[in-house]
Amino acid sequence: MIGNVVLGVTVLGTVLAGGVAVDAATAPEAKAAARWGQITQTQGKNYTGCGKAQHFNRFKNGTFAWGNVVGANAWSKQKLCYANISQYGMARA
Repeated sequence: MIGNVVLGVTVLGTVLAGGVAVDAATAPEAKAAARWGQITQTQGKNYTGCGKAQHFNRFKNGTFAWGNVVGANAWSKQKLCYANISQYGMARA
């Protein structure tokens, strides 16, 4: 009985993990995000230089603050450390 439960959980975990990986791999944002890294609330790095990119902070009220636009192997940084951030990341510029 315990063996069947463990096997069932393992199979379920594998199926769920596979589904997430497939969804992430097919999303355009996931492909673009792989080109950037080390993203925090104040900065992000454009690794491969797939065009220009810039860091952003989205606030709880829906407005954005944008970092500087950068090319390959460069850091996009925010000028200030903000409060009330609901999301942060990198985007093509």
